[in-house]
Amino acid sequence: MEKNNEKERAAVFIDLENVLSRGRDFDKDLRIDFEGMIDNLAEDRELTGVYMFAGAGKDGSESTFHEMLRGKGFTVITRMCYDPDKGKQREIDVALACEVLSQAYTNSYDIAIIVSGDRDFRPVIEQIRSLGKKAEVAGFTASMSKVLSRSCDVFHNMDRVPLFYLTQKAIRRFEEFVSAFFRMFDTTAAAYDIEV
Repeated sequence: MEKNNEKERAAVFIDLENVLSRGRDFDKDLRIDFEGMIDNLAEDRELTGVYMFAGAGKDGSESTFHEMLRGKGFTVITRMCYDPDKGKQREIDVALACEVLSQAYTNSYDIAIIVSGDRDFRPVIEQIRSLGKKAEVAGFTASMSKVLSRSCDVFHNMDRVPLFYLTQKAIRRFEEFVSAFFRMFDTTAAAYDIEV
């Protein structure tokens, strides 16, 4: 929906670990097409920003992956939040929620698109909706809270979003396999004097 012939403004807030963990569920030969994902979620709306939230390394360092994402124009917000006792990151959801709320209060967007399946975001959605903002949630069904998916204006099922692509190395292996398969078929056909 457009306001006074102006496109609605959308901001995307991504729990990066949530998306990356889904990629790890598949195969090391898959890569995530973040640009395609954002295009799919933003549709024809004006994109005011893409904010990715991630934990810094155990020593506080950032990865080359974070730098690569910044090079593509994404805002990557990292926190020194690794919990060695639990073996995982902490504080990311709260940092993401604070950014969503802060930008709602400064009227930086009309629609917040939260990429996460965590039910903890329901109060954030309720708050921004009380400010007249729309809330959309994008997530994978395997890790999506039903409560969260029902509390937003629009739910984007990421299982249906073209998100992954094969690495060049995997494509070459597949091409080599197909080529070897047809060579074997040609050799077998020649041995039995079969025309192919």
